Amino acid sequence: MKLRTHITAAVVLFLLINILYPVTSIIRGALLAGVAGTLPDLLDHLTGRHRGIGHTLLILPPLLLYALKSPDNGIPLLAGITSHLIMDLFTVHGCPLLYPLKDTPYHCLQRKKRIRTGTAGEWALLSFLIAAMVVASLVSVGALDDAIHPQPRNSSREEQCRTMTVEIRVDADRDVNVTSYHTNGSESILVDFRDD
Repeated sequence: MKLRTHITAAVVLFLLINILYPVTSIIRGALLAGVAGTLPDLLDHLTGRHRGIGHTLLILPPLLLYALKSPDNGIPLLAGITSHLIMDLFTVHGCPLLYPLKDTPYHCLQRKKRIRTGTAGEWALLSFLIAAMVVASLVSVGALDDAIHPQPRNSSREEQCRTMTVEIRVDADRDVNVTSYHTNGSESILVDFRDD
């Protein structure tokens, strides 16, 4: 797979983890995860064997320990490298998860459905990952809270509204009550002038 697909998948996996277990800022974590998503190929390039030691499950236990010790850095790194291994399972060449014990590539799709690098299949996967990244980003920052946790439809107006009352003395003879209602994303203000 192309680096753009690995980077996007890494960011998506980090965002999903960060929704459930927020450990670091979204931008910092996404950047770390994106870089980590490229590390298996970089490690293999340095060792001279593609889909070798950088594409094995042996690299995950030390990363897991690091993630437990230092979640701010470890979880994005773990997400990036894990997503790389998962994405390569979808490819024609697979991923030798048990290397160096066993050099057999593993796949998670039937032979005809496996993705070739740079083809329409990879572009379709990348499009899906970008859409998932947008949704996960919106959920991470709380932009979809009302859609995820909608207010009940059959409850009374008082149950649906958060109310704040502020009393302001205008002069000796009049009081002003200002009540702000927040309902389904809109705000209403009720002003009540009363004579003593």
